[in-house]
Amino acid sequence: MKRFGVAVLSTLVLSSAFANLAGAQAGDIKVIINGVTQQYTQAPVVSQNTTLVPLRGVFESLGAQVDWDSKAKRVTASKNEDTLTLNVGSKLAYKNSAPVQLDVATQIQKGQVLVPLRFVSQSLGAKVNWDKTTRTVTISNQVDGSTTGENNSLSSKPFTAPVTKVTYDTYYNDSLTYDDAVKLAIADSTTVKTAETNIDQSGKIMKEAGKNIDFVPAEAGDEGQDKAFKGYAQTNLNYEAAKKNLDMTKEGIQYNVKDLYNKLLQKQNAVKLAAMNIEDAERKLKVAQIKRDNQMSSDYEVTQATNQLTQNQAALDKAKKDLDSAYVSLNQMIGYKPEQRYELKDKPVYSEFKDNVETKVSQVLTSSTAIWLSEQKVDLAELSLKLYNFSTPGNTPYEAEQLNVEKAQYATEGTKRQLEEAVRTLYNNIKGLESQYSQIQAGLVSARSAADMAKKQFDVGLATELQVYEANLKVTTAEQQAEDLVTSIDTLKMAYEKPWVLQGAASGAGQ
Repeated sequence: MKRFGVAVLSTLVLSSAFANLAGAQAGDIKVIINGVTQQYTQAPVVSQNTTLVPLRGVFESLGAQVDWDSKAKRVTASKNEDTLTLNVGSKLAYKNSAPVQLDVATQIQKGQVLVPLRFVSQSLGAKVNWDKTTRTVTISNQVDGSTTGENNSLSSKPFTAPVTKVTYDTYYNDSLTYDDAVKLAIADSTTVKTAETNIDQSGKIMKEAGKNIDFVPAEAGDEGQDKAFKGYAQTNLNYEAAKKNLDMTKEGIQYNVKDLYNKLLQKQNAVKLAAMNIEDAERKLKVAQIKRDNQMSSDYEVTQATNQLTQNQAALDKAKKDLDSAYVSLNQMIGYKPEQRYELKDKPVYSEFKDNVETKVSQVLTSSTAIWLSEQKVDLAELSLKLYNFSTPGNTPYEAEQLNVEKAQYATEGTKRQLEEAVRTLYNNIKGLESQYSQIQAGLVSARSAADMAKKQFDVGLATELQVYEANLKVTTAEQQAEDLVTSIDTLKMAYEKPWVLQGAASGAGQ
């Protein structure tokens, strides 16, 4: 058996329960390759009386290198002197340019290309068996007589591979950048369409109200003219607010897409790590079983290891569901179907956050649409006070109009305080996450050093394969924790630049 190296897991993308292969039969199908039970994101299925298996997971387990061309939707696999190519949706594949007829066309489900089981033997010369009774596929290419039988030794040499090999290799139907996601979300947003309609509507109302204005009153005078001018001032405010509301709505969409996009990246990391933890638990279970068989421990240790494996499997199931939900949330935002899956092309890169929070507070208070709207309401209230006509019967008391001005001023001050608090809170949160990032980076140095040492010790027989795996798992865990922090910082930085996006789009001025 080959010595253990660091496992590299491709990004998992789960398809939702809405996507099903037409004519596929339900039921779990087990795949065993060279004695090792496999586990795939998309389980094998039976379609048109033909068993279909995940191409990448099976081929790579048999030693082939697999490449995916997302634009052409073409898979290329190579092993030794053989090269295989096939296009999704086609019943024709090629082996070294020679055509190979497939029983059914290749298909994509849950991000993975499925091919007829018989194609495995046709293409790679592996021995394939399908047990219809137990619904088990057995594949083997161990022509040298090697086996994966039990090894009850606790030496530093490699022991039997874990019972289950977890593979999450994914073919993406498409790729998605953050900028493209924003464009899609804005184009699909009914809120944007409503805001655009409000601009058109309020503009027409303002134009009509302006027809009744003969002059701009400096003080209270003709009651009809005063009322007309106040009405025009209100419609003008509504028009300007509608334009700013559209801008703010788009900014809010940019932030929401950023938040969902980055959360999806984090959920993908969570699935990768959960899959590696399962393999770690399986290896520990194997060690516990060997120790028990050699009377070096009791059944209790095996039971504990089994329970840990069960917990890790439950954690993986949850991580997969969370990932699926994250895809559905972003898809809903950008107008995609719930089952659509794609590769995320943009991953945030860490850069130290350097900014003067006092300067930022000043900039935000100057550029905020919410503050602008509050200040305009103050001006409107002051205009009503300026044009107050004491001779009009049943008019609102002058003192009440004065209180309206004070209320508008208080609202403006409250909005300023909220935004200032938001800026300072976001600044502190970003710096706090940066501190955590620095700590993880320091820990990574030690983890990588320990992993290198474990590998060297393994090479000279002083460490076990499990110890090497665990050392590398610590490195991977820290790396993914660091990536998650970077994505969180990236989201907070956008909110820091325009904190009003956290409060939603500005509402239009009162009618």
